[in-house]
Amino acid sequence: MSGERSADASRTATTFDAHHPPDPALIDKCVHCGFCLPSCPTYMLWGEEMDSPRGRIYLMKSGLDGRVTMTDGFVRHFDACLGCMACVTACPSGVQYSPLIEATRGQIERRYDRSFTDRLFRRAIFSLFPYPKRLRVALAPLALWSLVVGLWSLVVGRWSLVVGPWSSVVGPRSSAAKRQPPNDDRRTTND
Repeated sequence: MSGERSADASRTATTFDAHHPPDPALIDKCVHCGFCLPSCPTYMLWGEEMDSPRGRIYLMKSGLDGRVTMTDGFVRHFDACLGCMACVTACPSGVQYSPLIEATRGQIERRYDRSFTDRLFRRAIFSLFPYPKRLRVALAPLALWSLVVGLWSLVVGRWSLVVGPWSSVVGPRSSAAKRQPPNDDRRTTND
């Protein structure tokens, strides 16, 4: 019996730690009715139960019970949540999804070892998007490129206005080189 408890404790310890795990009382408010499903953009996009608020709450409960560990798949379902809270207004039970997802994301950030590229991407996102001045500097090359493309299309557009009336007379070069006399049967002589 004590072996089972230590195995359960080790599974629980690998999912959530004691520092601010998702609140079981908030999790238990969910009656799994499914009213949140059509309001969730990730569920509507992928149709995967675990990418819905109901599925994520089920994963939280499973994590608290020690039935799942913090694997790539587990983390991916929580990373996919947009945090739009459209599910909150659709929920007839009044589940407070925001504190649940925040606590779970905090656990993931503390306990899950992300890949180097994922850490680099997340650092870039969180160091740019909250700061408008930094974002403007980062988007400057894109604005310059847009200006160059706009000027190029203006030049090409004006060039077609100049050449446009003469294009039927001059014609494309490649078609002029391929012209051959018509194959007419009337030219042949019958003996």
